[in-house]
Amino acid sequence: MDPEGRLGSTDISVHRSRRKRWDKCLLGVLLLHSIVIILVFEKFQLNSVHEKFHLNHGQEVQTTKVWYYYEDGVPNTRHNSSKIVYTVDKDEEAVSWILRLSDMPKIAPIAAERMMLELEKQLQRKSGNKQQQLSNAIRANITGYLRNITQDELNKVNPEWKLFIIDHSDRGVGPWGLWYMETELASMLGWKRIHYITRTTQEHHHMDSWVTQSKKNSQIASDFGTFAGIPINFTEHLGKACSSVQRKTYNARDDINDAINDYMQQNFPSLIDAAKNDVTNSFSLDISPAVAKLSRPMDVRTFWNTTVCKSRANRCEFRSYIAREIAALPSKHPTMKVNTDVVGFIHNTGRKFVSPDYIQALLTTKIIVLAQRDKWEGHLRLMEGLLSGALVLHDPQVYWPYGVVDGENIVVYHSMVDLERKIVYYLDPANEQERILIGQRGREIALSENRYWNSMERLLLNDDNKHVNDYGVSYQPWKGHSN
Repeated sequence: MDPEGRLGSTDISVHRSRRKRWDKCLLGVLLLHSIVIILVFEKFQLNSVHEKFHLNHGQEVQTTKVWYYYEDGVPNTRHNSSKIVYTVDKDEEAVSWILRLSDMPKIAPIAAERMMLELEKQLQRKSGNKQQQLSNAIRANITGYLRNITQDELNKVNPEWKLFIIDHSDRGVGPWGLWYMETELASMLGWKRIHYITRTTQEHHHMDSWVTQSKKNSQIASDFGTFAGIPINFTEHLGKACSSVQRKTYNARDDINDAINDYMQQNFPSLIDAAKNDVTNSFSLDISPAVAKLSRPMDVRTFWNTTVCKSRANRCEFRSYIAREIAALPSKHPTMKVNTDVVGFIHNTGRKFVSPDYIQALLTTKIIVLAQRDKWEGHLRLMEGLLSGALVLHDPQVYWPYGVVDGENIVVYHSMVDLERKIVYYLDPANEQERILIGQRGREIALSENRYWNSMERLLLNDDNKHVNDYGVSYQPWKGHSN
């Protein structure tokens, strides 16, 4: 710089060099700032998307945690539910307990301890003291203490904790189960958290009596009528013993379905190539049309005859009567091919293992005629028949498995005359497509709505929003066997 304050050429060069370095630094700061802003914004967006996904996921898929009180552990079955989460911690905040009816006396003291924990949690929330407990005197007699609390107060204690009590028996245990729920469980837990699941929602199923009448050529025996049973009325127990009564049915067996899939892949690979490449993991459903359209040389099968059980105590008079009548059909219809052989395993062995001969017989028969035991309704044979894709003809039930509808995916016969007429009708080549379509729909309803996890989801979720019919059962209305 000269004496007058003017910059020389050297000073100007230095200044310009400093200015360039400053500009670069400023540009670097601005660039870094921009990157930080972008990263923060992107993180915000990602978090927002993440939260939105979970929010939508929570709205779309209702889930529940389940704890099993089974001495032999959680049932050994395939679990494909996105709505049910199994846990080993029975004391989780929102958990559903599942137990068998026979286990109620064992679960009562355990449930009383859980109620004690819940009451102490209430005290701790109110006082802010996480160490506060009920008095030693109350803890020592928690059962007596709980039974002095009103039902309204008991029902308000952690309503997310629920008990589902399952009766698996064929004919139920009579009034004992509901009496125990009301006097021993609901009295100390509150009735709202208790849900009763049973196979026995019908009574007066006396098909052996119908057989006796038929053998006497009685006019009343011409139609099954009320011999097929009527609904049990549970309304007096709701609000006292339990919050709901739900119908349990047999599910489609995974091993039977797997065996059918294997049979199709081994014998008809060209029919299922497209389904093999399906990315939606619905292989079994996708091959249903091919299964239903199989060439089926046998016209009618019962998979039952009088050699299976000869004692009246086995409750199979009606089933054996149906088999005898089917065996006699060729005498009136000479071209009809019928078979009443027992194929594969029977009794407990048949429930645990799958016979390849049984699978082949299922898939080579056009019409499968099924009949229930004399004194109760429901059996594994129904879902096995539906899985085969054959047309299933079945005697009346009070409550059908979910989605099973007469004329849509099954055909119900109401008398021997009706059974013969429907067999002849569906074997007529003019009605072949109708028979195949009903068989296909039967297989589809078994696979889409009657797997183990399907039924457990319906039983455990949305129990407060289910339709309750006139008989107190969380099921569709009963309109009589004629419908």
